[in-house]
Amino acid sequence: MKGPLRYEWVRITTVKSTWALMALGALVPAGLALFVTWIIIVSGPGGGGPPDGAGPGGFAGFLPLTAAILCTIGAASFGQEYRHGLIRTTLSIYPRRTPVFIAKALMVIAVIAVAAVLAIAAMVLGEALGNALGGKGFVWETTALGLPGLLGVIYIVIFVLMAFAITALTRNQPLGIILPIVLAVIVEPIIGAVALVLEWSWIDWVLPFTGATAGVNAEGLEAWGHMGVFLLWFLVLAVPALILFQRRDA
Repeated sequence: MKGPLRYEWVRITTVKSTWALMALGALVPAGLALFVTWIIIVSGPGGGGPPDGAGPGGFAGFLPLTAAILCTIGAASFGQEYRHGLIRTTLSIYPRRTPVFIAKALMVIAVIAVAAVLAIAAMVLGEALGNALGGKGFVWETTALGLPGLLGVIYIVIFVLMAFAITALTRNQPLGIILPIVLAVIVEPIIGAVALVLEWSWIDWVLPFTGATAGVNAEGLEAWGHMGVFLLWFLVLAVPALILFQRRDA
């Protein structure tokens, strides 16, 4: 297992896009947090507070954006190798496919966890700077240092793992990037709107991305339950992806 892990570490850290996406995943939401917070404050007496829909810690509303940027790293873990035919080289060096699959997943988890922590810290900093520019002084949102921050990291990691699993399953990197974003940003909000009209209160426990967002905004067992459902959806994709990876031609 050490060999595939070392191999994957070299691969993921020597690709320039990894570092560029990590920086982008922090800077873009942080800039938006700064701008939206400042706009709310200067817009009038009714302004103030965290960005609209941001939830606890003033960052939950920006998590899908960060995850959407970082999911390219997860998709590229398999996508780049299939696209350029390098998967044959990888499997010739490490013919046991299960350790290769696990090593890729573990390395994605490690890199994205670090990127998620940096992104959340940057969002909190951006909101504080927005408060300062708006004349409220440096108001820090300490909630992000507690459970909501941890849930935010888990949300981003599993979101990216969904892109990883879809790419491994389909051997199609663009699909692995686009499908989670479309589901999270377009499909599930439409289903959620219909569910709201029909009063389907259970819908948050079925839809992966909607449920995970609700989990970040929840507390205690409810929060962990939502994240458990999100993880289960990932496993639904990852298990057949692993089986196919073991059986089909490179």
